[in-house]
Amino acid sequence: MAGRRKRGQTLAEHRHHMKEVHGKLVLDYIAAEPEKAPRRYVQNHVFDGIFPGGEGQAEPFALGLDFVTEIWAPDIATLKAGRETDHYRTHLLPDEPNMVDPERVVGIPVHEEITHAPEHPAAGRVKVFLFWHADAPVIAALTEALGDSTSALLGQSRCVPAVPSPVKAIDIFLLADETAAIGFAQACRDAIRHHLTAGQGNISIAIAREYVLNAG
Repeated sequence: MAGRRKRGQTLAEHRHHMKEVHGKLVLDYIAAEPEKAPRRYVQNHVFDGIFPGGEGQAEPFALGLDFVTEIWAPDIATLKAGRETDHYRTHLLPDEPNMVDPERVVGIPVHEEITHAPEHPAAGRVKVFLFWHADAPVIAALTEALGDSTSALLGQSRCVPAVPSPVKAIDIFLLADETAAIGFAQACRDAIRHHLTAGQGNISIAIAREYVLNAG
């Protein structure tokens, strides 16, 4: 899920509520109903990024993202069922408007392919999310375009939507810290502009701090 914070809310207020309040509600759900709740739950708090602007951009990408939340489930049916339980509807659903703008959030069910698994789990890492709004290049072409900048990567995966979506693909890159992530995001932008086809320049990039609330 990707989106914008509640209108009239500061980023600090949004992040506190998302992590300390809503995050606890999700962990309570996992403890109460582990077969229906998310198997793995990761919040990513966006602190920088690149958004395309212009007419016709799907919400919430037109203004840039405040968060990307990753929720793992065995399949789409389980994911859907987990959002229809009494526990979810009673405790989690009513809390969502306290931190997000319902008109500027989008759910993107995806299948993830890990192309470079991190060697060692670590806390406090930073992610670069590259959202393709037009057709994405194959991984090999993207890697060639990125060149030496890929040497900073700790991990990489590609997510392909499982249902029709305003996003055609999402590449997720794991980096050690904010400085490395910002530099890599800039390298992505420049490589796409100069080395890929014009249509593939329709992108959004979000740079976020990773919080693994439930490792699964």
